[in-house]
Amino acid sequence: MNTQTIILLSGLLLILISIFSSYRKTQKSKNLQTLNPNELIPGPIVHDKLTDDQIEKIKKIQSTFSDVYPISLEDTITNFKRDRNPDNEIRVWFNMMQAYEKFILKDSEITLEKKSEVFKLILLRSMMDESQVRSQTECKILTEIEINEIFEYYTFESKPLIIE
Repeated sequence: MNTQTIILLSGLLLILISIFSSYRKTQKSKNLQTLNPNELIPGPIVHDKLTDDQIEKIKKIQSTFSDVYPISLEDTITNFKRDRNPDNEIRVWFNMMQAYEKFILKDSEITLEKKSEVFKLILLRSMMDESQVRSQTECKILTEIEINEIFEYYTFESKPLIIE
């Protein structure tokens, strides 16, 4: 997979995450549907302002994922302002960030392609249980041992995105 493909896939993930970030909720129904992210419209801004503590955490999240999730800090903050409960979403992203850092910091020569695959795996894991991620994701770079390790690092329960 070349760098342009990785960047394109990352861009598509960015769009998906941006659209869905304000809709993440706990699963209440087994009647789930898959939707085309291109047909969704971002929700309105719910919070005009975030706290300094929230902004600091968001800065760290955005900085950590900047090479695999190239979205500006301003857009990242705006996406969190769309969440009904930004603290919950920040906690999810912070856990994702910690799992990501724990894995990538072990390898000083990790490639962008591998980082992108790690990010994709963690992002999907935040929305689906481990078995769903395994059945719906084909990793080309990560080994089964590495995938297991990443799943061990992500400690939150998955929270499917619910669209209202």
